[in-house]
Amino acid sequence: MNIWLVNPFDPLPGDPEQQGRYGSLVRLLAGAKHKVTWWTSAFSHRFKRPVDQQALSEGCHDLGVDVKFLDAPAYSKNVSFRRLWNHWVLARQFRRLAPRQSDRPDVIVVSVPPPMLAREACRFGKACGAGIIVDCQDLWPETFYRLGSGATRALKRIAFRPWAVAAAESYRLADAVVGVADGYVQRVVELGGPKARTASIPLGVELAAFDAAAARGKCDRFTKPPGQVWLAYTGSLNRSYDPITIIRAAGKLRDKAGAFRLFVTGRGELQGEAEEVIRSEGIDNVTMTGFLDYDAWAYLLSQCDVGFNASFASAMIYLPNKIFYYLAAGLAVLNTIPGQCSRIVREGNCGLDYSAGDVDGCAATIVRILDDENSRLAMQRASRQLAEATYDRAVFMARYAELIESLGAENQRPRFSRL
Repeated sequence: MNIWLVNPFDPLPGDPEQQGRYGSLVRLLAGAKHKVTWWTSAFSHRFKRPVDQQALSEGCHDLGVDVKFLDAPAYSKNVSFRRLWNHWVLARQFRRLAPRQSDRPDVIVVSVPPPMLAREACRFGKACGAGIIVDCQDLWPETFYRLGSGATRALKRIAFRPWAVAAAESYRLADAVVGVADGYVQRVVELGGPKARTASIPLGVELAAFDAAAARGKCDRFTKPPGQVWLAYTGSLNRSYDPITIIRAAGKLRDKAGAFRLFVTGRGELQGEAEEVIRSEGIDNVTMTGFLDYDAWAYLLSQCDVGFNASFASAMIYLPNKIFYYLAAGLAVLNTIPGQCSRIVREGNCGLDYSAGDVDGCAATIVRILDDENSRLAMQRASRQLAEATYDRAVFMARYAELIESLGAENQRPRFSRL
């Protein structure tokens, strides 16, 4: 079976970053002897620099995966018109290059965002008779105009209408819908109509790779004093997430300052504000680590006891990547995200909920987790057990591969091209 994957964001085989959702998927597909072509960007969204095309090509070649790089202009900020221009160019490049390929795909798996690239891939798939799976990673462009006054939101809806139209068309053209969270699947179906196949397949984590990285990353920098509890907030420091509340809550607990330490990893627009809060309020038990490579980050998590899964409900981040790594590391999870995340925490007995933006509530939750060691240790054990039983990609990603194979097997439509 000839399978195309259209995703410009995930690390490819050969990338020094940890393997993501699609890296796991292509290994399964290539291992089943399918022909796999991965269309990606020549510019790294994560690092804001050109990718190492030679290393990625070699890593993909070793698996029998073909990689197609789409050239597009650089951008320095995730939320910017330069990024939107980059995505528009990616779509134009795909529209130009896809018809030139000698082998037509049986199935195209395309991620949203970016919606304009997704639309071009879906249009191409329809034109050549391929089955189409749209995989929703985030609700673009809704995530851009979720904040602000009514008038501001109305203006943003007008400005981002081309991207909204592109996303909706992609959803309509899809034969099947996959999402990283239940809420994404539901919204795609609302916008694109019912599908014969839908599946909520989380990002998850490769436990064996995480454990190996934590072992490789062992270092003196993260040596925990006996009896101290370590807390971690990891990931993007942007306004969709809520690290500032956590830092302020840690600062309120001066009487317990020696009992715990908070580590804040990552980078983003809130980094300067976070550092200023720490400095101005004299908070001495919070460490801003900056960006850590995967091995060091995995080792730090393995030394921690508690992880914060904190974003604002308005951000529409239903099931972020970080929660699965907290589970892998065996952390008690302090969570602000309602819905699916809250159910995982509550039904899995692996953490506690509190409200985003509530400094006092966050502080009270930290106190609760510090003071009840037995409950905290039970949550930590439950987290790791949940990761092993449910959220290890080795357990559930086969469902994704089976969905692709079944769609390809049923796709017996005559092949033609209007391209």
